[in-house]
Amino acid sequence: MERDAPTRDALFARASAWVARLDAADCTRAEREAFEDWLAADPARVRAWADAERLHARAAALRDDPWLRAGARRVVRRPLYRRPLFGLAAAAALCLAVGTGWALVTDGNPAPHTYVNSGFAPQRQVLDDGSVAVLDARTTLTARFGWRRRGIELQHGRMQLQVAPSRRAMRVEAGNSTLRDIGTTFQVERLEDGQVDIALLDGALEIDSRGTQGMQRALQPGQRLRVLPSGRIEPAQALSPPQAEAWLQGRLLFDATPLPVAIARMNRYTAKPLVIGDPALAPLAVSGTFAAGDQAALLSALELGWSVTAHARADGTLELRGTR
Repeated sequence: MERDAPTRDALFARASAWVARLDAADCTRAEREAFEDWLAADPARVRAWADAERLHARAAALRDDPWLRAGARRVVRRPLYRRPLFGLAAAAALCLAVGTGWALVTDGNPAPHTYVNSGFAPQRQVLDDGSVAVLDARTTLTARFGWRRRGIELQHGRMQLQVAPSRRAMRVEAGNSTLRDIGTTFQVERLEDGQVDIALLDGALEIDSRGTQGMQRALQPGQRLRVLPSGRIEPAQALSPPQAEAWLQGRLLFDATPLPVAIARMNRYTAKPLVIGDPALAPLAVSGTFAAGDQAALLSALELGWSVTAHARADGTLELRGTR
């Protein structure tokens, strides 16, 4: 029985044991489910598992090991006629080690599969590993599924991902953020200014960020947070289920949403985008529910609340200006 408050070393040792067991060919579904239960019970376990998995991946990088390279040179130089069986065995073992290391490093070099939703309505996609992704309008992602781990890069837009349980770790890249999980449901959005919005609906999720203020944080179900372009992770906030569900149902629910963010989200559903032509409008916050793509309703609310008007540009965009 595990202690209620294990030490950091004990937690890392347990996480390392899970990493090794999940990589085993005879790992059972019951064991994977037990691991998911163990992982979800404590955010500290998510961090310990991520550290152990990261160390495991680094240890697999045998192809760049200087001792291995030196051993290869010695085998090549050694006269095989003196001890032919020993030389052949050593060469075979070395080739096996190098080959295994290369396979671990490249993860089988899986081919990328790109999913694009160029329409104006959310689109459901079943990925190769059984995970289910709902792509918002104007969303692009690339998936790579190897024999050891799974990876997705959200290149543009927003998605909801229901991760299929598997012994293979899932990594999701979005801007300067890396998300790690085993079997969860979450939403992630890349905003135009480089920020990343993340909302966890179910399971456990660890977030790493890069940049001048790189951080690491675990997210709990029913929480959301934002990662800034600098890498700073803002404090988690309570997730509003209606807001998380709205875009899946063709609606946009704004709750004191910054005007640039609201416009970027509305623009996904329209052929003529809105642009802010007056910097003084940027601090405005928008609240209300709008049908996805209903520019007229949003413009009407902006005109009524702040006397904001839209003017057509030569390129077809609509420029927002405030009255002086």
